[in-house]
Amino acid sequence: MLGLVVAGLIICLTMIFFLLKSSSSNKTNKEKRQKETDTKDEKEEKEKKPIEKEENEEEEETEIPKKDISQYLLNSIKEGKNMTKCYFYNKGHLILFCDEKRLCLCLVKQFNNSSHKIYSKNIDRDTIVDICFSPEKKTIFCASKNSKSIIQYNLEKIDGKIKLNKNEKIIKCERPYEINSLVTNKAGTLICTTGTNDDTEIQIYNSISSELVFKQSTGAIKNLQLLMGPNDSDLLVSTFMNDIAVINLEKNDKFNAETKKYENIYKFKRNTSISGVKAKLLYYCLSNDDKFFAVSGDDKSVKIFRNYGEICESKIFSQISLNFNASVVALYVEDFNIHNGRITAYIGVAREGNAYVYDEKGKLMLELPGAHDSDIISLYITKNNLNRKESKENEELKIGDDDKNGELCLISAAKDGRIKFWKIMN
Repeated sequence: MLGLVVAGLIICLTMIFFLLKSSSSNKTNKEKRQKETDTKDEKEEKEKKPIEKEENEEEEETEIPKKDISQYLLNSIKEGKNMTKCYFYNKGHLILFCDEKRLCLCLVKQFNNSSHKIYSKNIDRDTIVDICFSPEKKTIFCASKNSKSIIQYNLEKIDGKIKLNKNEKIIKCERPYEINSLVTNKAGTLICTTGTNDDTEIQIYNSISSELVFKQSTGAIKNLQLLMGPNDSDLLVSTFMNDIAVINLEKNDKFNAETKKYENIYKFKRNTSISGVKAKLLYYCLSNDDKFFAVSGDDKSVKIFRNYGEICESKIFSQISLNFNASVVALYVEDFNIHNGRITAYIGVAREGNAYVYDEKGKLMLELPGAHDSDIISLYITKNNLNRKESKENEELKIGDDDKNGELCLISAAKDGRIKFWKIMN
């Protein structure tokens, strides 16, 4: 009996031993398999990393490098912080610009250096809406928002220095709302204005007498842009009706028996609109030679019109297509052969802070992505004569010899308060 108990005990111990061994073996095998799996995963991970690296290297190689535009930058002028208007006169050597509180006239002798002088004036009690300049009269006209008036500033020599001096004559505009835009003829005798909101009336004032000499409503539309024509006797008015209206300013001289002087008497006539735009107008400008003008529309095009004598008779000459709508345009005509109708021209366009220059066939000549940190509000194409001989009358805002043999330049002005000069050709 005792032997049977011992034998049973031995059998039980033997079974427990084998069970424990089997469990240990299974655990060892499981750990071994897990280790093999981990080793395999690490191996695959190591094999995978070089592949990913190669893919990343390939992506880096195909990434488009940022364009270095500094090679084209000739000069930069920083005046103010929030530029709202900017206009160019005298082949780009006179630049008129403003923000809401300050107007500036910048005389630039050379585009590629710091030889410039600023004449400025602060407006404390009102807000500047628009400005314009009469080169002949050397007068800046400034439209104020709240007072709805036009203030004149004359460039005068005071104590041997040229300064901007406020004229006592102030033109009070007869408008229900604020002034929208302002333009003057070269002589500075006529001031043309448009209004805001539902005020669609064009008003023209005599700057000497401050009297309203002409007014006409353009209809139930809002005026976009004013521009004096090339012969200084046509006023161009763009509207939301996709056309450019032309108002002719016919001047006659009449002798005044009281003053014993001849006075300018104007007759105003609305001509037919310039046809062929066929798109919502965004911006338009005259060429440097006044024989052409360019119009940008919301159809991603820039149309070039030729002036056949009277600007109201202008016909579309050519156009270039873009892949965006140009908010600002500039046109420079290098050469025009009247016999075969061939033109050599450069068209500057802007979109936001980017600027581009195309030739007359639409070929991209200069690309300036990120030219400014804010929206570009004005462009101008001209030539910079590096061998310019300065005139003795420079202090009176007269420039020396012609720039026709100089290097081609693009001038851009933006809301960031900067005016930049770019070299178009290498």
